[in-house]
Amino acid sequence: MKHKLLYIMDPLCGWCFGFSPVVLKLRDEYKDVFDVNVIPGGMMIGTRVGPASNMASYILTAYQRVEDMAGVKFGEPYLDMLRDGTEMLDSEPPCRAIHTFQQAHPYQALDFAHELQLKQFQEGKSFNDLNTYRELATQFSTDADHLVNQMETEEARYGTRGDFQWVQSAGITGFPLPGAAKR
Repeated sequence: MKHKLLYIMDPLCGWCFGFSPVVLKLRDEYKDVFDVNVIPGGMMIGTRVGPASNMASYILTAYQRVEDMAGVKFGEPYLDMLRDGTEMLDSEPPCRAIHTFQQAHPYQALDFAHELQLKQFQEGKSFNDLNTYRELATQFSTDADHLVNQMETEEARYGTRGDFQWVQSAGITGFPLPGAAKR
C-alpha cells in the first residue's frame, strides 16, 4: 500500500506557488512510494477576504524573495493586478475548484493546483472569474461547464469548508506545509 503525502497549500499563497515545483518533483521521483493529496487551506477566507490593495505593497516586495529562493517567475499581468488593487483576494473559490477537481481526478489534483496557480501568478487571471476554471478544465480535458457547475454545489462548498476546518484543527497556520500524516 502506498503512503500519502499531504500537501497543504493555498492557491493565493505566493510561497505555495514557489514550492509547487518541489512537490511536483517529489511526486514524480517517489510515485511508487506515495500519492499526493492536495488539501486547500483557506488562507484568505472570512474576515481576511478583501481587495488586493490591502496586501499589494507587501506582496510587491515579497514576490522577489520567492523568485530568488524558489526559482519561479511571477508574471507582469499578476503584478499589474496587484498594482490595480481592485481584485478581491478570496481563497474559497480556487480552493473549491481544487477540492471539486480532486474528487473526480485525485491523481491529477497536484497538477491542477499548480496550473491554477500559474493562471493567477503568471497570467494574472482572476480566481473570481469562472472562466479561469473553464480554461483550466479544458487544459485537463475535463468538461468545463461540469466542473464549474460542480464547484457551485452545496456539496463542494461543504467539502471545501471541511478541508479548511481540518487544516485549522490540525493547528496549521502557514502555507505551504508538506508532510506525511493520516487524514
